[in-house]
Amino acid sequence: MQPEIAVRDARAEDAEAFVRAYEVAWDAMAGPLVGKTLADLASLESRLESFRSGLDQSSDDARILVAERDAAIVGIATSVRDGESCELRSLYVVPGAWGTGVARRLSEAALDAMRDHGAAEAVLWVLEANGRARRFYEREGWTLTGETRVSPLGPREVRYRRAL
Repeated sequence: MQPEIAVRDARAEDAEAFVRAYEVAWDAMAGPLVGKTLADLASLESRLESFRSGLDQSSDDARILVAERDAAIVGIATSVRDGESCELRSLYVVPGAWGTGVARRLSEAALDAMRDHGAAEAVLWVLEANGRARRFYEREGWTLTGETRVSPLGPREVRYRRAL
């Protein structure tokens, strides 16, 4: 039997566990595609400060969510309202929790938060080469918009949209 997954709003005391989970998940999924680890891009202290700043700026238009299993943070999601839509800025799950329903639970909670914000649609950007994430989003009802851009890290990204 799988351990229960709890999704909740992030709290200040989650800072280190959030940043560590994000690092492990990002390094496993995006790191190989961009050729860098999260530690290569920013110091631990700057990532902790960014998390704390995000919590301080959280409002009705932004959410930071965590997924816990066995009292450990195993996934994170962030979203922000942008006009009539909300953007899913991040959705990362640590490799040990892949395939356990954590991503689906985080995604559902983020979409519920977006609906609560009154948004009509959700959008996101994902690395074009990130096949695992793209398959997940497509299974969850997201559709490609045809828009692309070059990420600040170099690789191309594609945009997805989903009606809320």
